[in-house]
Amino acid sequence: MFLAILLAALGLLLVSAGIEDARTRNIANWKNAAIALLAPLWWWANGLGLWPDAALQFGIALLVFAFFVGAYALGQMGGGDVKMIGALALWLPVQPLIGMLMLMAVLGGALTLVMVAERWTQLRGGLSKLPWRTLTPVLIGLAALAAIAWSSWPRFLALVAGQPMLASLAIMALLGLVGVLLIVAMRAARRGGVIPETPYGVAIAISTLLVLREPIFNHFT
Repeated sequence: MFLAILLAALGLLLVSAGIEDARTRNIANWKNAAIALLAPLWWWANGLGLWPDAALQFGIALLVFAFFVGAYALGQMGGGDVKMIGALALWLPVQPLIGMLMLMAVLGGALTLVMVAERWTQLRGGLSKLPWRTLTPVLIGLAALAAIAWSSWPRFLALVAGQPMLASLAIMALLGLVGVLLIVAMRAARRGGVIPETPYGVAIAISTLLVLREPIFNHFT
């Protein structure tokens, strides 16, 4: 019952943060703080010891947070999004954390492109005015990443379980590639006078809920 309560609280916080980010492009600090502060209770409820289990989880969360602080410094993500990822990294073991980051990268990239297209059509007056020469390679790249992820998911999960360090390097490379694609799209948008504010909190919330769907369903069925 306590695990179910914690999962329900996390789910409500994620939904609330996603809605807030979609509406205001902001995530309240108290929501990220609540996610982070509930994580030790999640560790305790799942029987994690302070050493080495909880310490390892905290160390991984710090590494993930530091990586996305770099994305924030480059202007690719908001501060609330980075805090949310760091807080969620306290909850998720390596395998589901990597899965969440992969889903977030694809969803965030797709969301950015949709927002660029929507804003561009508002300013330019139609889909025919979109910079298709720039957007087409980005769309193809995201589609290819989604296809590779779908076809290789079982083998990737086996790699995560057997060689977590190698899998972590692979996911960092994948996120870097998606980041490059997003930078290309953003530069094209800036050249056209379109600078979208992507609500990455929506992508983070959706990807985390997808990763957590099995434990959530297990507790409520």
